[in-house]
Amino acid sequence: MQASISIPNELTTLARLFADAGFPLYAVGGMVRNALLGLPVHDMDITSAMRMEDVRTLCAAHGIGCTEKGAFFGTLDLALGAWRFEYAAFRAERYGAGGAHRPEGVRFTQSLEEDAFRRDFTVNALYYDILSGQIVDPTGGFADLSARAIRATSPDPGVILSDDGLRILRMARFAAELGFSVEGRTLAAARANVAGVRDISAERLREELDKILLSDIRYGLGSGRVLAGLYLLREAGALEALLPEVAAGRGIAQRAEYHAHDVEEHMLRACACAKPTRTARLAALLHDVGKPVMVRETGRMLGHDAAGAELAAGILRRLKYPNAVQEEVVALVRCHMYDLNGNAKETTLRRRFALWGAAFTLALADLREADVHGSGRIAGEVKSAARWRAVLARMQQEGAPLSAEELRCTGSDIMAWLGIPASPRVGEIKRALLLHCACHPRDNVPERLKKIAKDIGGSRG
Repeated sequence: MQASISIPNELTTLARLFADAGFPLYAVGGMVRNALLGLPVHDMDITSAMRMEDVRTLCAAHGIGCTEKGAFFGTLDLALGAWRFEYAAFRAERYGAGGAHRPEGVRFTQSLEEDAFRRDFTVNALYYDILSGQIVDPTGGFADLSARAIRATSPDPGVILSDDGLRILRMARFAAELGFSVEGRTLAAARANVAGVRDISAERLREELDKILLSDIRYGLGSGRVLAGLYLLREAGALEALLPEVAAGRGIAQRAEYHAHDVEEHMLRACACAKPTRTARLAALLHDVGKPVMVRETGRMLGHDAAGAELAAGILRRLKYPNAVQEEVVALVRCHMYDLNGNAKETTLRRRFALWGAAFTLALADLREADVHGSGRIAGEVKSAARWRAVLARMQQEGAPLSAEELRCTGSDIMAWLGIPASPRVGEIKRALLLHCACHPRDNVPERLKKIAKDIGGSRG
């Protein structure tokens, strides 16, 4: 079939060089899929039957940047002007038992059809002949695009989904990002082969999970897509394999006046309600993971925030998240029950916010809203979160310090004022000054801080 896809001039130039050497050059995968759907193109993948060593020779002869990316897979990064393309030679792959992602063997081929059927899903196996404008569709991907369906390339979907467990997460991710459904036999094959997810490296699992958690902003389809992606993970059995601590909440009922859903469903819905950042979505997804543990151990949910923080730390370590992400998410989980009913005095909030800082305070207010909205009982304004934001805004308007660095004195000043050496006592006094100025911003000037520091220092003799 004929199609018109916008192609950079540099890629057309490259395609002519390939054609002169006897090889049609094709755009493939997301580059074709998204163009046909009218979506932004992020991946610039190209392919042909030309072997990697011959592509290197061609590029060298014409001054084209060429960097080896994976000799095992026959892949190269090609640079033409401001454009970067990932080239892969046609290939067939052989996988071993399990779902460990990396094939045991690769065989390069002259057959586009063989290349197409080793790919994961039909909508990713559409080839666009760059010079002729022809779409080559060996697996029926164009019909699946029209049907808005994710379907495995193989007539037996189990072949695709048993070869590589990561494809089960990719299935959920593509469906979420594109707003597609998953074809029934493909979903059934995912369920049958879900054990392969456990063979995938933590880094790859984390990468796909992040993409699902942010699937609504990939193409702007809305937060319902996040929930759809999480539901697909659950339906395929992959949620238990990836996040068993979240799946443990399934069937655990909560107080009906506050929650319309069990613990697992509530966490999934809270995640979809959270702001579209990685830490916000992770914190919402994990905020109640302590509830199943506390119910099992004590019969109650009291203390689930502290238990959940410990569990969240283990989950994030297991998935090898950056330390900064681990620290923030764990802190949010630990603090998510603070001032639940919005009854704390303003002075209490001011002191707490000064210790937390503005960014964490706002992140916790956001989590509170996601938690409440994910309950299925309350929509609209969340009073405690709105009050926190109002108090924080007043503090900022008044110039109240929201970190020790915003105090107009240093540890050296305190030592000089009190004639004391460096010691933990200096930090204690600085913290006391911060808490004081959170409630009395006008005292955050050196002369007042000096007097207050002496009063505090004198109180300990």
